[in-house]
Amino acid sequence: MTDSLQEGFERALADLCTDDAVRRSEAGEGAAQQWAAIDALGYTDALVPTECGGAGLTLADAFPLFLAAGRAGLSHPFAETAIARAMLAKAGRQSGGECIAIAPAAAAGARIVCRDVPGGAVADLVLTRVGSEWLLLPVSAATRTTGIYRANASASLQWQSADAAVFRFRDDDADILAICNAAHAAGMAGAMQRVLSMSVGYVNDRQQFGRAISQFQAMQQELSVMAEQASSSVFAARIGCAAAGYLPDPLRAATAKLRACEAGASVAAIAHAVHGAIGITEELALGLFTRRLHEWRSVAGSETYCATLLGDALFAQDQASSQVILDFARNQLAVPA
Repeated sequence: MTDSLQEGFERALADLCTDDAVRRSEAGEGAAQQWAAIDALGYTDALVPTECGGAGLTLADAFPLFLAAGRAGLSHPFAETAIARAMLAKAGRQSGGECIAIAPAAAAGARIVCRDVPGGAVADLVLTRVGSEWLLLPVSAATRTTGIYRANASASLQWQSADAAVFRFRDDDADILAICNAAHAAGMAGAMQRVLSMSVGYVNDRQQFGRAISQFQAMQQELSVMAEQASSSVFAARIGCAAAGYLPDPLRAATAKLRACEAGASVAAIAHAVHGAIGITEELALGLFTRRLHEWRSVAGSETYCATLLGDALFAQDQASSQVILDFARNQLAVPA
């Protein structure tokens, strides 16, 4: 991806995702119009193969777009939509401009339940996998329970049966948890960048004892820890999206999500400690981003799941030693050249 494409997307997001616009979409107001404006930019088809009318970018190429969406505070599942459209285009379905969430499903008899879907209340469709089959389900046909962290933007969704699907296909190469982990890690990394920027701006403006609180050593220490956590998450998220196609590698995606989850808890805590009581008010947009960090931490591949997946892969090696661990990281987790 060229810098001009990324910069163009970021400029558009700056206009479409102002703090007030994000607050309105989080409240369920104007979310459809906001998505229509985002989709009209064309970036949502970045991963769709060129022969299907898309840009044909790889997941690694599109990573800066995912990061920018998280940093801007876009309420909709942008990364998930881009990946879903690539999968659907390969399966023969033409996009209708819909916003598509991706979420794992839990079996409940014939019913299909997707719990705590980030952006599920503002999406048009949900792509999930049941058995060996991928199902594209309309949100309008689901019974909806409001989200824990974002009551009007996220939701738990339930369909009476797979008959509600508007499209079905097989794709044995796609791992739904890997897709969610890579997408969520990128969104979390972008959100942490925004939280860091807001915190730095606040401590430079806030005066105490006749000087900016950014001049106090204790505050500088907190911000340095936050910057370290945010930067490492961006690096890990880039690894999670390091793929030559549009599907992430499960181990790299788990690495990215695990690091993002660990960092997200720290960044959110420090940010609210830095801002004090004003950080939880509607006056500041800080809560819009820290709530998302906690939401992303709690869905799809949890910290325990990701750590277990990586641990099992490591111990599947012939022997455990420092050299084996180093080779494992180099060969299976490093970004390909």
